[in-house]
Amino acid sequence: MTDQEARLRHALAAALDRYNERVGSPFPADVRLEIVESDAFFAQVSMASKAVVVDVSTGVVDRIDAVWNSALEISAGLPEGDRIDLLGNPSHTVDMSLRWLMQHELNHYANGHFSLTGGAALLEAGSDTGYGLVSHASPVNTPLAELTGEELALAPLCLELQTDHDSTEIVLGAYSSENWVLFRYYATCIMVVILIIEHEERSSDDDRRTHPWAATRLFMLLGHLVELPYIPAIKRAHHEGLESIPADYYPPEAEIKRYQSEVVSRVLGRSQIFAEVIGLQNLWDDLGGYDGLFEDIRRAMIGDTDDHSAFTTRGAQQWAELKPLNNHLLEMIRPIGLPE
Repeated sequence: MTDQEARLRHALAAALDRYNERVGSPFPADVRLEIVESDAFFAQVSMASKAVVVDVSTGVVDRIDAVWNSALEISAGLPEGDRIDLLGNPSHTVDMSLRWLMQHELNHYANGHFSLTGGAALLEAGSDTGYGLVSHASPVNTPLAELTGEELALAPLCLELQTDHDSTEIVLGAYSSENWVLFRYYATCIMVVILIIEHEERSSDDDRRTHPWAATRLFMLLGHLVELPYIPAIKRAHHEGLESIPADYYPPEAEIKRYQSEVVSRVLGRSQIFAEVIGLQNLWDDLGGYDGLFEDIRRAMIGDTDDHSAFTTRGAQQWAELKPLNNHLLEMIRPIGLPE
């Protein structure tokens, strides 16, 4: 077994364990990993004989490894507060990025996406041979057949955002003031995969996208980080049947400010290192700058999403535009991931 194969199999096993730990039950299907010997960056998930099949190329490992090595080399020359801090061996960064990618693949099934696609493959990057049913043609005898042509083109973007959200939630876990370093580390590992996929999308000869813009996916990732300290209070109030959340249920304001500075802002800062390494020089413009990005996150958190033009950043605008269709797709999804 090659090193790439071993790391991919380890990443899938770790993702299955994390699913069990976070969700509280084993993953609800058999999973088969098919490793493709190729330098290309390729990953997709599909259904076969009631099993979830994850196809991944060895090039995925090599590409993520190369990006991390280059980023850490740049990081080493920065002031201490701006460096990418690690947890143990530098190679663990690659393994964590691979784990999130595997978690993402698994969650397409767990989220019921194959009940929409009739079992058609969902592609992360690479050839779109298996993905054609969703992105290029109106599927027959599946719930997606009721969508308009424009909605059908946007549906894959919504499915990716749904899976991003749930996979990130599983990897990050619940808020604790003791886990700031972990949140920063995990979020950075997630961001690497998102930015590599963005580069693959831009490099494709096909102008049809299968994923939202990286700015949109990072808007959601950073938004989740911003919201994380508030979630325990929201859940507690809901459990107690309260109509409003008492102020003392939230962490102290001083803690929130330090968290945003030491976790959220530093993850955003690291995006520039990886954008340089991967070749996404205009990423900061896409994100909309620090003030614009976090104002749009605040607006989304308070539910002010009806007026798309009120958002100023590219990612937030796409997120708001996709939201109605995304809500419709959530209503269409059957609880189990198997197609009818």
